[in-house]
Amino acid sequence: MTRSAVDFVPTTDPLLRHPSLPHSIVLDIMGIETCYETNSVYVRDLVEETFRPWARHGGSTARVHVRVVVHDGEEGVGVHPIVRYISTPDGRLILQSPGSVAIVDGSRRESLAYVTTALAGDREHFRTAVLEAITFALLACFDRHPVHAAAIARAGRVLLLAGPSGMGKSTIAYLAHTAGMSVLSDDRVWVQLEPHLRIWSGPATARLKPASVSLFPELRSGSTPANEEKVVVPLTAANNQVGNAADQVVVCVLARGDRAALDRTPESALAAALMSQLAPGFDRFPDRVDRVIGAVTAGGGWRLTLTNDARDALPFIRSMLETD
Repeated sequence: MTRSAVDFVPTTDPLLRHPSLPHSIVLDIMGIETCYETNSVYVRDLVEETFRPWARHGGSTARVHVRVVVHDGEEGVGVHPIVRYISTPDGRLILQSPGSVAIVDGSRRESLAYVTTALAGDREHFRTAVLEAITFALLACFDRHPVHAAAIARAGRVLLLAGPSGMGKSTIAYLAHTAGMSVLSDDRVWVQLEPHLRIWSGPATARLKPASVSLFPELRSGSTPANEEKVVVPLTAANNQVGNAADQVVVCVLARGDRAALDRTPESALAAALMSQLAPGFDRFPDRVDRVIGAVTAGGGWRLTLTNDARDALPFIRSMLETD
């Protein structure tokens, strides 16, 4: 995709104060009614492609707006425009690139982005670095708290595999998928606390490093671009449904060792491990972190030691999903 392929309704105001946003779509994402408005059919179609699988109708608890204004502009040199994220003390999030800017403001129940055709035309980068970012950051303001974990589900129960980046969560998620398990996420979920605990996830993908892809014969036929750090593999749930939610949660923290092992772990140790692994972007609301972690670790959980062969983990994954 190139900038020339990004359509938009232009405005004569150089300050873009009153742009026309004639293209809209309303989706129910994680139980929150989200209205998208834009001056670009291209962006509207990308919104539908990205978030339609998340949509669940009925039971919406809030209405928020995401507005994307496209304007002609450049982003400088480089493979992808660099997007910087700034979290303010009052919970707002600012996104900034050389030619674009966005602000997520929960108090106004809106995200507003001014995006160049150059950035929007970088389709996958724009999707993840801007469109998903300003959506999920806004929903996080309304009791949808991001947690850095892979998620595997069975019969209404979800197993959260928590570990720092590089631990192997995506590889385990893909292996679980090939073994017939329902994978909800390879990297993050959202925790709803009220009126009761609920874990939300969207269409699952496995983001595998090229070295990991080489381990799976069924993926080797696809070529990996030299400038791509990870290969994205869509994972269809075992029940062919996406946008899943689960109300029972089991937490497992991942570690590395010479021998695969599974050990019961008390609530306090689980909570400490999750707190130590908080990554930028998952800590925007520090006053809520203790409550969220306390909710998902209540009753204790597990510690899974991984070896260099990720397949050693599969029997333990099944065991944790089946153990009451």
